[in-house]
Amino acid sequence: MKEVFRASSLAQVSLYQTLLENAGVRCFVRNETTQQSIVGGLAVAFFPLPDFWPTLCLLDDGDYPQAMELLREIKDAAPSTESDWTCAACEEKVPGNFTACWKCQTERHAKSL
Repeated sequence: MKEVFRASSLAQVSLYQTLLENAGVRCFVRNETTQQSIVGGLAVAFFPLPDFWPTLCLLDDGDYPQAMELLREIKDAAPSTESDWTCAACEEKVPGNFTACWKCQTERHAKSL
C-alpha cells in the first residue's frame, strides 16, 4: 500500500480517487472519517494535523508510477477557459467546463429535437 495524495479536503481526495479508479487504478481513502464530525448540524474538525488528513492509497504498489503520472497531469492541467453555454434541450445555463448539461445530461454539442 503506497500513499499517493493527502489533503485536508475529503472532497479533493475523493475526486482524485474517482479519477484514478476510472483509469483502472485500484485505490482507497485512509482517514476518511477522522477529520470531522457533525456536532449540532455543523462539521467540527478534531485532528487538524496532516497525519490525520484523508489520504489516497493504492492497493497495488505496482500502480504507483501510473497513479503519480495521472495525478501530475491533473495538477498541471490549465483551468478551462471555455465560455458558459446554454443547453439546446432545456435551455439551462451551463458552466463552460461541463461537457454535458448538469440538469438534463444532454451533451454540449447535441442538437435540440
